[in-house]
Amino acid sequence: MVETTAIRECNARFTSEQHAGLVCVFAGATSGIGASTLERMALMLHAPTFYVLGRSAARFASQHAKLESLNPSCKVVFLEAKVSLLSNVDSVCKQITAAEQKVDCLYMSPGLIPLNGPQCTCPQVLNLQTLTGRVDTKEGLETCFAISYYSRMRLVWNLLPLLRQSPQPRVLTVLNGGREKSMHDEDIGLEQHWSPLAVVNHSTTMTSLAFEHLAENDKQITFLHAFPGWVRTDIFARLTAPESSGVAWRVTLAAIRGLVAVVMLIFGMSAEDSGERQAFHLTSDRYSPGAWRISPKSDQISAPGVLEQYRERRWPEKVWEHTLRVFDKALAIGSDSVVN
Repeated sequence: MVETTAIRECNARFTSEQHAGLVCVFAGATSGIGASTLERMALMLHAPTFYVLGRSAARFASQHAKLESLNPSCKVVFLEAKVSLLSNVDSVCKQITAAEQKVDCLYMSPGLIPLNGPQCTCPQVLNLQTLTGRVDTKEGLETCFAISYYSRMRLVWNLLPLLRQSPQPRVLTVLNGGREKSMHDEDIGLEQHWSPLAVVNHSTTMTSLAFEHLAENDKQITFLHAFPGWVRTDIFARLTAPESSGVAWRVTLAAIRGLVAVVMLIFGMSAEDSGERQAFHLTSDRYSPGAWRISPKSDQISAPGVLEQYRERRWPEKVWEHTLRVFDKALAIGSDSVVN
């Protein structure tokens, strides 16, 4: 376990070294853990450039101003994007690629509770089964799966050329590292076996396997899959039932909100402390190039669990081949929908 005091000391030491000119891309940083991580990174870097992906520049305006007040030397570029759509991810990546020669850090924590509800940057809540059905994007991908896995991998894939130009490139996805489960091996895209729990399990296991494949082919990049644990954010307080919901589900949801609030109050860390840890993950020498799964206490998880059997059957490569096929299919469907 890496104690919070040690995390803060390491981050302070990194700050004192005056690291200048880093280019960082953030997805899922307009609230919660991501916002806290972005603010901490702003305090640690000299003259950085931050690209922040989000749905509304207007809603981000106050956070934008806060970042510039925390660090007047930083450059903050907000790129409007609906990250559930791979075509939107492609668009913002083209803008970044046109403007930059390298990317040093890529941080990702966008997510969605399987409830047709608000955006969620707390991956642990995805462990709750819900009573609602599947909702697909116009590109034919289930929305939660798209945000938690496919769009994140599309960001990585698009930005790999720029990451390769950094002296110490680092990719961090905040999701469920170390909590991998067996998948529906014959249906990893969940076309036949979709459920909220299946989305969680597949997003988690596929992320770890995909990172292992990418790390094998890009040995200078550090790929981190972190599980943040319980973090005190307002995500559940802002969660409301759809208007079509019945009384029973509204009461159930209220009870879930109350239970989670109590659990977070007792066991959860603050968003600020979690942001401190994620900034540590992005900058510490503790994590060398390769693929790592990171616990809520910032430990490297080495126990393979179900990953061992998947590795023996060359599933890192299989998962990535599947991912590339889904990219092509989704973008083709999205293109057809625009034309029609």
